[in-house]
Amino acid sequence: MPDQPSSPIVAPSASPPCILFVDDDSDIRQATSLLLRRRGFEVVGAADPAQALAVLAAMPVAAVLLDLNYARGATTGAEGLECLRALLAHDPGLPVVVVTGHSGVAIAVAAMRAGAADFVMKPWRNDRLVATLEDALATHRRRMAVRAAAPDAAGLVEDDVMVAGCAATRDALDRADRVAATQAGVLLRGEAGTGKTALARRIHRLSAQRGGCLLVLDAHGAGDDPRALAARLDGMGGQDTILAEDIGAWPPAAQRALLAWLEDGHRARLLATSRDGPEHLRAHVAPGLLYRLGTVEIALAPLRARGEEIPVLCRHFLRLFARRHGLPERWLAPEAEGLLAARPWPDNVRELRHVLERATVMATGDLLTDADFAPAGMPAGADDAPAGHDRTLAGSEKAMIEAALRRHGFNVSHAARELGLTRPALYRRMARYGL
Repeated sequence: MPDQPSSPIVAPSASPPCILFVDDDSDIRQATSLLLRRRGFEVVGAADPAQALAVLAAMPVAAVLLDLNYARGATTGAEGLECLRALLAHDPGLPVVVVTGHSGVAIAVAAMRAGAADFVMKPWRNDRLVATLEDALATHRRRMAVRAAAPDAAGLVEDDVMVAGCAATRDALDRADRVAATQAGVLLRGEAGTGKTALARRIHRLSAQRGGCLLVLDAHGAGDDPRALAARLDGMGGQDTILAEDIGAWPPAAQRALLAWLEDGHRARLLATSRDGPEHLRAHVAPGLLYRLGTVEIALAPLRARGEEIPVLCRHFLRLFARRHGLPERWLAPEAEGLLAARPWPDNVRELRHVLERATVMATGDLLTDADFAPAGMPAGADDAPAGHDRTLAGSEKAMIEAALRRHGFNVSHAARELGLTRPALYRRMARYGL
């Protein structure tokens, strides 16, 4: 019989997330169930795939933790992979995290290709196990929320989804999701490349204005001619959203023009991003405009402060780029994962994304080692040669931009969305690289 939950399971929204843990070792099931319950989960155990499918048919579960081997001495993972396929046939969106031993990397890879959300290795660290489950559940919830709120934007989920692999990012996403349903102005702060624009687009897609226009303006686009800015804003209404990129860099005349337009009764929603801290903003942003943006402020931490998130981001981007380019999915060898986790990433997630796309495209095998990142200026010990790194990274960025432009028939708007850039930012890079 399946292990019973410690309390009745009701609707998923009214109870803790219920995890179905499938493992033939009763001691491991009991110990893991105790751990997960202490971390706020409900747990139901199953000793084999047949019991797991019976549980799934009888009650709702939020996610599955699935061991891959059951027969004595088995190491192929065949039973677990068959069970995985059956679970996903029952519920294609179900997050399934597979469990395998250190000798089973190839099995874990096969499971991911078959649709598993993630994997953990035995023996696991408890915090890593819990974080993996939380990340799988959070990613699933975000995808479902975006599809429910904007069914026509389902094709944007893969490009625009923000992956949360640490508490800081989860908190930022939770705050963004809460404020999205309101009309409040939002200021998104963080270094370049941390995901401010992606988070702003997410807020727009989940808001009541999702059917309207999202007008993205940076300092160059706003200009210093108030009449020209007013002309660009003309026609924006209550179903539209204005995203003021790097608002602290806007010319004072443009800030005053935007504020005057808003105070004239126009009801478009205002979002803004900034790379600067509060003191700089108070000194460089018109008080009335800052007041409108001060209702909610969301800070995005730099990638160097989110080290535990890097492996999660790597898996997400490697899957994304494999699908985009029609290539086999790539996997990071432990030494490569360690190398990437140790980098300072001055351009944050945007830089990591570009490096992983280049590695995906240029790799000669499915397993990426530290040698696969040498062309991107990241060999082991490369920290003592930052100038060479920057030059090579610039070349990599140029190649990525050119490839995106060609894929989209030189449609700048579509290429910019793929690259996670605004149109003005992409135009600046195109000019810099002579494209």
